[in-house]
Amino acid sequence: MAKEVPYCANHPGVAATDTCSQCGKNICYNCTNEVFGEIFCSTQCVAVFVAKEMVKGIFRIVKGVIKGIIWPFRRLGTLSRRGWAELSLTLGLLFCFFLLWNLNREIDTLEQKADGAEPIAQGTVDTTRIPPPQIFQPTEGGMVFSNTLDIEGQAEENRIVSLSINGKLIRAVLPQDGKFVFEKVRLIRGNNRLEVRAITPEGAVSTLQTLTLTYASPTLAYLEKDFSRGPLKTKQVALTFDGGSIDNAAGEILDILKEKKVKSTFFLTGEFIRTYPKTVKRIVADGHEVGNHTWSHPHLTSFAQNRKHTTLPGITEERIQTEFSKTEGLLKLVTGQDMARLWRAPYGEYNAEILRWAARAGYKHVGWTVGRGWEETMDTMDWVADKNSKAYHSADE
Repeated sequence: MAKEVPYCANHPGVAATDTCSQCGKNICYNCTNEVFGEIFCSTQCVAVFVAKEMVKGIFRIVKGVIKGIIWPFRRLGTLSRRGWAELSLTLGLLFCFFLLWNLNREIDTLEQKADGAEPIAQGTVDTTRIPPPQIFQPTEGGMVFSNTLDIEGQAEENRIVSLSINGKLIRAVLPQDGKFVFEKVRLIRGNNRLEVRAITPEGAVSTLQTLTLTYASPTLAYLEKDFSRGPLKTKQVALTFDGGSIDNAAGEILDILKEKKVKSTFFLTGEFIRTYPKTVKRIVADGHEVGNHTWSHPHLTSFAQNRKHTTLPGITEERIQTEFSKTEGLLKLVTGQDMARLWRAPYGEYNAEILRWAARAGYKHVGWTVGRGWEETMDTMDWVADKNSKAYHSADE
């Protein structure tokens, strides 16, 4: 039999996280009041707890208090030093009772004002009770690389547990042994409102938890840095292909990748997507990543002219953003897939200025590993078709 999930006494349908130290009620996170290291469901229970503790202390000194009250007024002139101490203690206790009474009156006033306020939604975490985190200056180039998370919980086995993000259903699972898990939940940029619900066989729905997370865009400092080599201590290779204007080998490449069970990244131009939509759909359907290779594959620097990477006239930040946005928009239209925020410069022509423009558009440049000479360079040079060129190499090479 599945373990029954306790629910909050104040919010039906919300899973309880604690019990009140005073009355023993099951309560959720929103109802939690932590005082003196104990958990309480309300200010009334806090007041009762404090009063009980004070009463216990009063009983321990009640005999001395009575003596301190009676004898001083009868024989003030002969009052001993101990009598004066007991009288002072009595007056102090009376003052404490007054403070407690006044505090309870203020609590009642605040609760009356709160009666007209909008109640907290079921399952919503009251973040005002969470202490602010300590923020330190981040390490240079520091960046969160993954935008996925795992969500685990418990629910009765005869429930269907669903997960939605911003009102859109993402997944639904059946608990196993009273537990459920949503693995590798991918967040979107901006605000993410995650809601986990349990659905009974009769169709009744209850909210187990609601979380609001923000997944921000990468920092410009991270995006501005070109990525052309992975860590040397990791024995991995990333295969990438550029689709410029001709589809002369994509089918064969995709067949081999599928046979070898290898996933790759294809940097496609808008012209390629527009001319070969069937090939692009297959790239996406086979699970490969698609990056931006600009819309028209233009020269961006003067490298072909003078071997210098000087930004060419007419290449502006607005032009770069247009090249990106048109290409990513067409991919979405053709495949329904969002383009990865990665780009590769046509002809490998870029400089710090162009990288900064691309970063402002949300893109990080991915080049290729270059070594000393052709043998240590990871570019296959397959794009050189002229056999008389010094850069030409055969397929075996």
